[in-house]
Amino acid sequence: MKKIISPHLSAGHADEYLIDCNRLREAGFEEWLFYPGMLFMSPDKWWGNGGCRPAPHEGSDFCLWRDRNGRRFRLDGNTRIPAMFEGEVVGISDDFLGKSVYMRHDICDSRGSRLYTLLGHTAPRDSLRKGSQLDQGEVFAHISVRERKKTKIPPHLHISVAWMDASYPDEKLGWEMLGRTPEIRLLDPLEIIGCKYAITRPSGQEKKPRRSAPESAANMRLQDLRG
Repeated sequence: MKKIISPHLSAGHADEYLIDCNRLREAGFEEWLFYPGMLFMSPDKWWGNGGCRPAPHEGSDFCLWRDRNGRRFRLDGNTRIPAMFEGEVVGISDDFLGKSVYMRHDICDSRGSRLYTLLGHTAPRDSLRKGSQLDQGEVFAHISVRERKKTKIPPHLHISVAWMDASYPDEKLGWEMLGRTPEIRLLDPLEIIGCKYAITRPSGQEKKPRRSAPESAANMRLQDLRG
């Protein structure tokens, strides 16, 4: 039975799954950091030399976080990606940094539209297929580390959240349709996730960590971004 949530939807701090499955709390996690260009509907690029995006940003890019001592870190290819909600994988497609995973959830709004999430730039586990059922918080991928030599975009996790009309076919889902058809209504992921975050600016040239993260978080291979 589909759950009706109206007028507001909340994942109840869904970022805690991302924090916990990567042991960031043990590494002193305090909050996520976002450059303006990482935010929902931003017209700007946050990588390379900046400039304008070809279309407003369809979601939010998770890449940076800060610990309790004010040190900045970034996610990398060892970052595990959990499902935001229980649901079914309805599509997996290539994107310019890895794979995009589309999920349909048994959650509807008052208009009967279904909730969908898109998690982009991932390296899914080998067993993940269209039709796979995932529990909330279940790890299904890592962040992709595929590089683009021209743009040098750092590894990151893109999250899009949307209400989609029940009549819209899953097979038509794709980046090119997000925000460009009335049947798909994009939502601000940060409002849904309810995470603690701050908006910041690039702090300068990246450096290697001066000391390693706690052993329990060693798998993250965290990188200190202090300028």
